[in-house]
Amino acid sequence: MEETVKERLKRFIKAEGISEREFCRRVGVGSAYIQSIRKSIMPDTLQQITIQFPHLNPIWLMLGDGDMYQPEEEKKPEVAPSEVLLKLLDDAQNEKARLLSIIESQQRTIERLTELTKKADVHRADDATSAAVG
Repeated sequence: MEETVKERLKRFIKAEGISEREFCRRVGVGSAYIQSIRKSIMPDTLQQITIQFPHLNPIWLMLGDGDMYQPEEEKKPEVAPSEVLLKLLDDAQNEKARLLSIIESQQRTIERLTELTKKADVHRADDATSAAVG
């Protein structure tokens, strides 16, 4: 199972040797922030994290790609947080399109099955009428 953003953030905090409370204080969020993360991190919070912890690789944090830490020679993130968010948005739109396609296909199947069921009901009714008459 793939690690979540929350799990990666907790792993980073542990690797830094600081408490979650200290991390939240430095970033400027409430002490329950980490526990409240559901799917992702809001852009303004991600920006504060990259400012306070410039050695953290934001691509790893958000997507799980690459290493936890930036290479030593880099002082700034290779990809700006806004680019990460654009990639995440693009991925979400692609997933939405895929799911809509599945839903449309299933809707067509339901319509075909409903039509076949109606025809079968008519056929059974005709057979019952023929049997009653004959």
